[in-house]
Amino acid sequence: MADIVTGQDEPVRPQAGLREVLGSLRQPKVAIAMVFGIATGMPPVMVGATLGYWLRQEGIALTAIGFMGWVGIFVSAKFLWAPFVDWIRLPILGKRLGHRRSWMLLGQIFVTIGILGMAFTGPSGGLAVFAGFAMLTSFAAATQDIAVDAWRIESAKDEEQDLMASAYILGLRSGYFLGNVPLLAASGIVGWQMAYAFASLGGIAGLSALLLAREPQKPRNFEPLTGLASVGGALVRPVKVFWQDHGRNLYVFLPLIALFFLPDGLIVPMVGPLYIDLGFSTAEIAGMRTAIGFPATLGGVVAAGLIGLRFGTLAAMAIGVTLAGLSNLGFCILALSGGSKLIWAGITVVEGFSGGLAMAAIVAWASRLTNPIATAAQFALLSSLMSLLSGFLGGFAGLGVTALQGVTGSSMGGFALYFSLSPLAALPPLILIWMVRQRMKQAEAAPPP
Repeated sequence: MADIVTGQDEPVRPQAGLREVLGSLRQPKVAIAMVFGIATGMPPVMVGATLGYWLRQEGIALTAIGFMGWVGIFVSAKFLWAPFVDWIRLPILGKRLGHRRSWMLLGQIFVTIGILGMAFTGPSGGLAVFAGFAMLTSFAAATQDIAVDAWRIESAKDEEQDLMASAYILGLRSGYFLGNVPLLAASGIVGWQMAYAFASLGGIAGLSALLLAREPQKPRNFEPLTGLASVGGALVRPVKVFWQDHGRNLYVFLPLIALFFLPDGLIVPMVGPLYIDLGFSTAEIAGMRTAIGFPATLGGVVAAGLIGLRFGTLAAMAIGVTLAGLSNLGFCILALSGGSKLIWAGITVVEGFSGGLAMAAIVAWASRLTNPIATAAQFALLSSLMSLLSGFLGGFAGLGVTALQGVTGSSMGGFALYFSLSPLAALPPLILIWMVRQRMKQAEAAPPP
């Protein structure tokens, strides 16, 4: 428990070597975790970055595109209803499938409904209705994600958390890819609405994994929520246990998690519009992501495991957030270059690698902070913090770029200035990582109680 309280990760984990990690994918639960990652990775991208391409090609203003990025806020706010996913047993599905798997199925059903609604409506069918279906997709995907994270953590022993996290992130990043690149390519052939309709079939992966997965053997006491007091208790309990486990360390842990993805969150809504305004076709974007971006992302996930094994998870987190800031500068150079394909390729490598590395590292670190008493609620709180602030501030990205375009007097000048300022967001998480490391050193030097 001391390692959890201090946030310290053991620097030597022989079972997490590259050969063992790859070989362990033969374990059913590890392979299933990867497939769950694919299923939960697609929807957030489809209502986020991919949606930005679609809206821009429909002629939607940058400001509106930025605000539409707020539909993904449900992923960031899922901690608000995660305690109920922990403590409410679904009446029929819960008995047949088990607690975690029943919530996964419910979430997957409504994800499919939301994506099909977006496909059949389209922005031209009414932006408000279209946004409503996007919100449904986001809410259902967040609920499914709560259950999947709890299943992943509860299905693994403590020494298996790195392994399950790496497998899940491999699947998650694959889901991000599938929710973006194939849709970009298909949109140029069959149109965006048909592309989204076909993408709804991605739910088959989640259903397949759900049927093969075993319900975690964790004894649970399902308490009926009959009044405001019991509802309040369900919301407060995970936070209370969190404080009991970590105490004042949370003053550093939580800000680090909240600020970690800020460099990415500030630019994500504007990357698609930048590509479109530079004249890149959806086929070119899909080709670049497929040939360079996706392999770089998988390389980052593998690198996170190797760096964590040799130097610790905090080192992998520091490298990931530093590279994220550097890739933001790359987008500035790309805007000023007028669309150099060579610069674009270089940015794609750094962006993909840093994203995979950072995500795998922080998920493994955050998973160790949870308590089995409230797994779903606590990890939902942590994963919500990872995207809440960055997602909220990213909603103003369109306003920021538009204002800077007015200052610079040119479209690309506004993009370039915005991207050149965004790397400053990497400084706070780097400082907090250093503070966590200092606390670890103090804990190591302190005499045993």
